[in-house]
Amino acid sequence: MARRSRPATERPADARHGEARGIPTVGAPAGHDGDDEHIVVFRIAAGSFGFRLADVDEIIRLPSLARMPLGPRSLLGLANLRGTVLPVVSLRLLLGLPDSAPDEATRVIVIGQGAPVGFAVDRVENLMGVSANLIETDDAAAGTTDPDLVDGAIKGAEGDSTIKILNPPRLLRDEFARLASGPRAAPVVAPPSGTASTSAAGASPSVPEAQQNVSLVSFDLGQQEYALPLARVREIIPLPDQISEVPRAETAVIGVVTLRDRLLPLVSLRALLGLPDDTHREQRGKVLVMPMGSGAVGMVADRTREILRVDPTVIDPAPPLLTRGAGDAEITSICRLDHGRRLVAVLSPDRLFRSDLVRRVLEDHGNGTAGEESRTNGDVMADEQFIVFRLGDQEYGIPVAAVDEIARPPEHVTRLPKSPAFIDGVMNLRGSVVPIVDLRRRFELTSEVTGNSRRILVLKAGGGKTGFMVDVVSEIIKVPSAAIRPAPELSPEQMRLIGRVANLDEQHRMILLVDPAQLLTQVEADVLARFDRGDPARPPKPS
Repeated sequence: MARRSRPATERPADARHGEARGIPTVGAPAGHDGDDEHIVVFRIAAGSFGFRLADVDEIIRLPSLARMPLGPRSLLGLANLRGTVLPVVSLRLLLGLPDSAPDEATRVIVIGQGAPVGFAVDRVENLMGVSANLIETDDAAAGTTDPDLVDGAIKGAEGDSTIKILNPPRLLRDEFARLASGPRAAPVVAPPSGTASTSAAGASPSVPEAQQNVSLVSFDLGQQEYALPLARVREIIPLPDQISEVPRAETAVIGVVTLRDRLLPLVSLRALLGLPDDTHREQRGKVLVMPMGSGAVGMVADRTREILRVDPTVIDPAPPLLTRGAGDAEITSICRLDHGRRLVAVLSPDRLFRSDLVRRVLEDHGNGTAGEESRTNGDVMADEQFIVFRLGDQEYGIPVAAVDEIARPPEHVTRLPKSPAFIDGVMNLRGSVVPIVDLRRRFELTSEVTGNSRRILVLKAGGGKTGFMVDVVSEIIKVPSAAIRPAPELSPEQMRLIGRVANLDEQHRMILLVDPAQLLTQVEADVLARFDRGDPARPPKPS
């Protein structure tokens, strides 16, 4: 069936829109009656398929994807499309065809009906104009493709493939029912991180005693562990590679970096405490970002350790001898953990900020911006604070208030016979039996990871404390409420566990926000409730 292109002046508006999207255009057949359909033609495996141009928002290269656990197999991941969270699905898998690795020709066709969805195809061929009366609508035209997914077909000339026009909502209907049904309902929003988190299904609510505990974030300087009140730490970030040095800076001033369009002065906690610099340290340090007035200052430590929730009775005033060092800061108290075998020196932010050095640093750099006014107190209060962890290459966030502590995996984990697959075993955590749930298996991720970077997030769940094993705990971050978006509704279990995402456009990051109240189902909570958590020497009750 020979085709000829029309002169540019005769092309319909939607065809010109197709060219603006970078699609090669083929005109309607000779002798058409003007009642045209315009079809974006693409290849999947050896077949030719199409979408109506009116349904297509744009065509893009395959972007970086955040992998969403517990979603349908055809879901490739979530992409950031100019601030919009875009689910990208494999059209190959939706059509029941063998999977294939993407290459330079792979494109994503964004369909804008209701919530936008991206369909990954092998390659886009052209934009075709065709008379509507040449589109066959009988089931036989669908060939081996499910006729219910096909809106029509365009017969090719001898030797050419038939082009099957697909219906996007029907493609999504089976695996992505909520996406196919149009705009989604308002999401269930998780509580802000400044409030106590809800317990898991079937779990008892937080007891008043837990609310009286002191929350600390601990870090190392050399071989000594120190801590600061968690409420006074805005976020924790890795020490940047690029630091602007400050001419004639004080000994403790490391330099200045840009953090979300604001200048952040960095001050060495080692120098403030009168400790020698560690020139042989291999790992880059961590920066504890602490607000001060309208600005902030970054306190640089060797490495962060964990979040502690401790009883005030184990915190004692520091002996006077410890407050007479050469540094500008003082140790105000000592936290006794593990029956006194682990001593954590607690610093006072107020005494840190009374330092003449810190005041001078903030006067010079703390109020500087890089093109933006400082945010109001109301904006800061709208931020939510999350602990960021990784499973593989994907980042997840959980509200800081939900995490009781972060622990290293113990040397010995007691394996339990006939326990559910998601339970790694149990450990002794300061006299309590704590079951360990491997989040990789909980999120149905197949590959296993070992190494010293793994950590256990200890949450109150299932009637007691439960540990969730993750690959890496990377940082504590405050996310502006404007950057938190509803997650696309891809599957019921995914929506229950991950209902929101933090879309950090400027950092090119997408963090999946886990609802701690939903990490365990009712069945799983009932299983964990059978553990005798009070006596680590006594095994759990039999099933």
